[in-house]
Amino acid sequence: MERFKLLFLLPLFFFGCSSSTNLNSLNTTHNMIDNKFQDTMFANAHWGVLVESLTTGKIWYEQNMDKLFMPASNEKIPTAASALIILGPEFTFETSLYYSGEIIDSVLKGDLIIKGNGDPTFYTKFFDNPKEPLINWADSLLKLGIKEIDGNIIGDDNAFEDNGYGNGWSYDGLDSWYSAESGALQFNENYVDLTIIPPTRIKDSVIIIPNIESNYFSIINKTTVSDTGKTRISVDRPFGTNNIIVSGIAKTGSKAFERTPTISNPTLFYVTVLMETLINKGISVTGNTIDCDDIENWELDSTNCKLILCHHSPALKEILKGMMKRSQNMYAETMTKILGWNESGIGSFKEGKKVVEKVLADFGIEPKTYAYTDGSGLSRYDYISPHQIVKILKGMRNSEYWDTWKDLLPIAGVDGTLKNRMKGTKAEGNVRAKTGTIANTRGLSGYLTTADGEEIVFSFLINGHLRSSEDTELITDSVLSIIAEHSSQANK
Repeated sequence: MERFKLLFLLPLFFFGCSSSTNLNSLNTTHNMIDNKFQDTMFANAHWGVLVESLTTGKIWYEQNMDKLFMPASNEKIPTAASALIILGPEFTFETSLYYSGEIIDSVLKGDLIIKGNGDPTFYTKFFDNPKEPLINWADSLLKLGIKEIDGNIIGDDNAFEDNGYGNGWSYDGLDSWYSAESGALQFNENYVDLTIIPPTRIKDSVIIIPNIESNYFSIINKTTVSDTGKTRISVDRPFGTNNIIVSGIAKTGSKAFERTPTISNPTLFYVTVLMETLINKGISVTGNTIDCDDIENWELDSTNCKLILCHHSPALKEILKGMMKRSQNMYAETMTKILGWNESGIGSFKEGKKVVEKVLADFGIEPKTYAYTDGSGLSRYDYISPHQIVKILKGMRNSEYWDTWKDLLPIAGVDGTLKNRMKGTKAEGNVRAKTGTIANTRGLSGYLTTADGEEIVFSFLINGHLRSSEDTELITDSVLSIIAEHSSQANK
């Protein structure tokens, strides 16, 4: 009988040890995480944190998880999730080329009209030459026998609202690439990449090479050259103009570098480059380039216009990958507007926001419990909690689009905005997360797997810090390394 009792108690003994060990291991990990987020370097800042197990549903760590924070580019998480769920991964943007009038001999007696709904892909991330689709269109016109257009080149951008900026965007950044306007017609991501080459000799000038040649913008070189000191160059575009002013001092022999100023009125930029492309292909144009907004009561009359071709963008899943891995703001604003256009026929932020709110409600996030003010996170009017972000991430983990969704996110030490982070740790190649950065604000939210295979979802938001971005990364990245190394078997 005594022997039977002993055998009966042994499994309980070992079970009890195992549970205690697991608990102690998790408590140790919790304390290590807490120590990181209590770093005195950020005593004046506000952390919002939630770390939760997708495997067990247990909350590993939380701090202010239901408080609202400015998310910076973590705002792209609800935007991308909504676009993927509503539009589907294979959705494509359409750009249509029409002409009015008649083709007589080799002359088009009428206008060439381009109508789009926001295709953002006419850029080097999708084409070796951003002009490649335009060149193909010119070839199509030549095949129709058109060698002259006796009319105008009209850009129809009415699919989207005219305001290309997000609500609450900072005025002093509007000439920088990350604040490019969005629109229904978009070319070269609505900016110009400038390669700036300092000379090797003091008597020579700085060379400035745009990736797109066009008369739509002017480059004003106000630089000087020195053989001492450091290169200090600024690039500015006064608001409402397309005069790109490059000024400052370039040190002889210093390395070439890039700057990327935006352009004003993407539609006119688009049709101007198209006209220049047609002319370069041997098609003369007697008329002007026109934004349809400058034509009173404009509306494309499809009964009196003939469709030449319809260009389809790459699939949405590829565009979203560029948006999330590069953190491309213009793509995100485009997504919100295309959601509105797809659902109501009105490509405005207001209509797109309604669609996002419906998707978030399905994730258990009620409207008016957060502030979705733009699609990208560039606005300081955006507010969301770590708990709400985690709800979205959990919803996408359980959705039919999980495989596509996970491929959109930057991977630690591998690509996107996480390419150079967490290298040499257990988080490298493991963490998939969206970053977020604006002044005094950082965000990092996503997924990882522990050493013993437990799936973890997390959201880290910090507001009001006065440290460098690298300092915040020391905290968040080390926490993710701790979680990645966690094993319930550690103390056995």
